[in-house]
Amino acid sequence: MKRLYSANTAPATVFRTVRYQSSVDGTNPLLMDVCFKSSAKHIPLVVVMHGYSGGRDAVRADIVRLAQKGLFAVAPDMRGRGGSAGRWDSGGLDVMDIRDAVRHCLRYFPGWIDDSNLNVLGYSGGGGNAFACFVRFPDLFRVAVSYFGIPDYAAFHRLKGRPDCNKIMVETLGGAPGRLPALYAARDATRAAGNNGRTRLHIFWDEEETACPGSMDEEFIRASRAAGHRNCIAHRSRRRDRVRWHHGYTPTWPELIESEALFVPEILQRRVPEPSLPPFGKLIVPGYVVTRHFEIWVESTVPQALSGPSGVAEVLYRLDGTRAEFTVLAVTRGHRVRIVHGASA
Repeated sequence: MKRLYSANTAPATVFRTVRYQSSVDGTNPLLMDVCFKSSAKHIPLVVVMHGYSGGRDAVRADIVRLAQKGLFAVAPDMRGRGGSAGRWDSGGLDVMDIRDAVRHCLRYFPGWIDDSNLNVLGYSGGGGNAFACFVRFPDLFRVAVSYFGIPDYAAFHRLKGRPDCNKIMVETLGGAPGRLPALYAARDATRAAGNNGRTRLHIFWDEEETACPGSMDEEFIRASRAAGHRNCIAHRSRRRDRVRWHHGYTPTWPELIESEALFVPEILQRRVPEPSLPPFGKLIVPGYVVTRHFEIWVESTVPQALSGPSGVAEVLYRLDGTRAEFTVLAVTRGHRVRIVHGASA
């Protein structure tokens, strides 16, 4: 355990690096840093995700600052990044690792965390993680925040805002979208934007953003609203604005810190209700969806060179007490749907 100290040298904040493992394939160790006030009790949790090619060290200043504001702040390394084991798969099982990080914290820090007030934010590729958490875990997070994120990896590849990231993506997934449409379809949160009408999603970008063009954010918001939802909040900065949401981390662009005034108080004051799954509805499953009641996984029926989520399904569900009934309306050719009953938060 490490302790950080305030100016008067009184113990103020606890900082730890924690090991955990994947609940899906056993990848171990996965690493995360956690930071919280030593005197904290029953406080909201926020996961802070690093960028596409970064690691948890890039957001260390963020979790310290958010802890000082009264949050239990968590910064995981994506699998295959930083000190975490495994193979990074660009918005695939690495997103499930975020949920596993939350569950690990709830298990081992029960006195500190309010388990009904869970939240997530991320930068760039981490913003993509926030989009994925929003659609894959529709009853887990109260507030999600994406800074210039990637809701659709095929669109990100096509727009060529970051050729270096395109190269990494092709290497980790085994090819470009045209060659592997099912893998990229499982990494398209925009198609599944209608899954979640409860979590409040704040989306920050600048009108001059080129690395992760804002057209992707706009398309996600359109898809959510087309599904009848109004829980996605757009924050687009313009040339004339005093504060701009420039692409990067807070040590480089400290004005990004000002954005926290738009969502940290609503987390601390519990302004957004705890999310719950409607008693019936339709889910678009980009690789997988995990709720408090069930899990839905789309799996390839043919051998793949690389593991990881592949394919999309359209599933109707109906909850009846603790039971759930399902109707599979569509699934990517060469794939099947596997349903697990009784998932937990």
